Amino acid sequence: MSHPRAVVQVLKRARAWAALASVAVAGVALAACGGGGGGTLSTRTGPTVTRPVVTTQTQVQTTTEMAPPPPAVTTTPAEASSGTPWGWIALGLALAAVLVAVLVLWHRHRAGAAEWGRATAQFNRRCLVALDAVLAQGSIVTGQVEALAAEARAFEARAPDDQSRAGASHVRSRLDDLAAALEADRTLRFSSPPPSSEQLGYSTALIRQQAEQLQGVLLPPETGRAEAWPTA
Repeated sequence: MSHPRAVVQVLKRARAWAALASVAVAGVALAACGGGGGGTLSTRTGPTVTRPVVTTQTQVQTTTEMAPPPPAVTTTPAEASSGTPWGWIALGLALAAVLVAVLVLWHRHRAGAAEWGRATAQFNRRCLVALDAVLAQGSIVTGQVEALAAEARAFEARAPDDQSRAGASHVRSRLDDLAAALEADRTLRFSSPPPSSEQLGYSTALIRQQAEQLQGVLLPPETGRAEAWPTA
């Protein structure tokens, strides 16, 4: 009866060992397949300690970037006007206007002087014709000489310069002297009692002298012909 019991106990022990062996094999299989914890099987032996790493310095990351292009400079009308030298421009325009005005006046002066010279040249020729009449007719042409003297005064007043005015004044003075001599001769001839032959001879000689002096002004000795009075 003792032998069967021993056999039963041996069988029970075998079954217990077999169950333990099955559990051990199942655990190894699960560890190999990553089951349970989902981690990777580690081949390192010994305990593993995880410590937090405290960073005491801040790592600065340097980034190299392209510099942006400079902003476009937009010039406003006010800035453009402030940079324009309007003062100098106005001064230049004023000087140009003055120069133009001076040139216009100078051109008009030259044109007027030329016209004055042509008119006096014609006047001189008419004076020479009147002198021929004076030498031939005497005091009969007194009015004609007086008219020429008045015209000479107008030329003197319109003279373009001092030199021309002096020339006109010289001619006008000679015409005035001749007109005065002619007027005196006419008064003498119509006086009462009638003038003597000496008085008439003296009056005639005076008229001739005045006529010759005027002719010397109208006909310069170096040219021998009538010319315009001097102009600048």
